Amino acid sequence: MWRRTLVALAAVVGLLAITGTASAGGWAGSRYAKSDCTYNRDTDTLFCAALFTSEEQATERFGMSDPSCTSAIRLIERTGTRITTFRGWGLFAGRTPVSHKELAGDEDGFQFSWRNFTDRDLGCSP
Repeated sequence: MWRRTLVALAAVVGLLAITGTASAGGWAGSRYAKSDCTYNRDTDTLFCAALFTSEEQATERFGMSDPSCTSAIRLIERTGTRITTFRGWGLFAGRTPVSHKELAGDEDGFQFSWRNFTDRDLGCSP
């Protein structure tokens, strides 16, 4: 039993590390600030949406256009801090964003950027 609890706790901590932060966050134990949410009295539902950011050290390879290459593609390897920004939203029954009353939710609008990175030229693509 204690092992399942430990695994569940590790999963929650990992999820929190991945999702990053919204504005102030934390209302009713959610990832949303109260100002991120709008209550609809007619349907007794609460809609919350916020931007979240996560950062991770990463290495990624990609191709870029290069007319001097026979294949027209030059390979680059980038290492640094990859920043992911996305919109998270949730629809909740009632007046607070508690997980057991979430009716729907998702994450979308992913955008990626880099900070403190180094590019390494891997040459022309075969």
